[in-house]
Amino acid sequence: MLITCILLAIWAGFCTVDERTFWFGTPKALLAGSVAGIIMGDITTGLVISGTLQLMWLANAGIGAYIPPNEATGSIIGVAVAIMANGGVATGLAIAIPTALLCQQIIMLTNTLNIVWIHRAEAAIETGDFDKVARYNYYGLPFSFLAGALPVFVAAYFGGPAVESLINLIPTSVFDGLTVAAGIIPVVGMGMLLMMMMGKNMWIFLLLGFVLAAYLGLGTIPISIIGICLAFFYDLIINKADKNDFDANNGGNFQGEEYDL
Repeated sequence: MLITCILLAIWAGFCTVDERTFWFGTPKALLAGSVAGIIMGDITTGLVISGTLQLMWLANAGIGAYIPPNEATGSIIGVAVAIMANGGVATGLAIAIPTALLCQQIIMLTNTLNIVWIHRAEAAIETGDFDKVARYNYYGLPFSFLAGALPVFVAAYFGGPAVESLINLIPTSVFDGLTVAAGIIPVVGMGMLLMMMMGKNMWIFLLLGFVLAAYLGLGTIPISIIGICLAFFYDLIINKADKNDFDANNGGNFQGEEYDL
């Protein structure tokens, strides 16, 4: 059990660091929770819970200084505790959502503490020591790793029996409600995604995709190929229009100054 908890903690820490470095996609709920299911020995439960969470968090994105709920740690803890407690999707959601919000606050605290490396990097820039600037970019990563690893380890190592006892005290009606919510939440996530897609120039492509899928019966791959082709021609048209506007604003005859070398 200890080895499993350590593996889960390492995986959660890697997901948190990956979000700030390489971005292999591991911070997303689907991948993070699926690997957690493999570590726990129940990939089916991991896929079901993480897939539901992924649909819920489709439009989950950090904009500006906003830090969204941490999908990776929430999904990993939800999957791990649900499997240990022999629960289902409702159990995973009941654990994943609040833990994602808790880890959001932990990561905000970690980012605040890591500001010290930014100030030191600025001081190194003023002195021209660019080697230190490069190193300071990595000094905050161990703290980010711990921000993801520690909550997962604590929840996995100490939370199994305790959570199972707590679940037994919760009325079945609560879990029935969460099961119903599990079917509604993906619709909310899809609605948030559609709101982002319904721009003044984008809605026509959404409508076209619906027609191709619903009335012509095309699959995902042919619709994707058609979408790529349309995006290519759309980009050509937009670039040409921008070029024409530039030429019109500059009299159609822009010439740079000549310099003698």
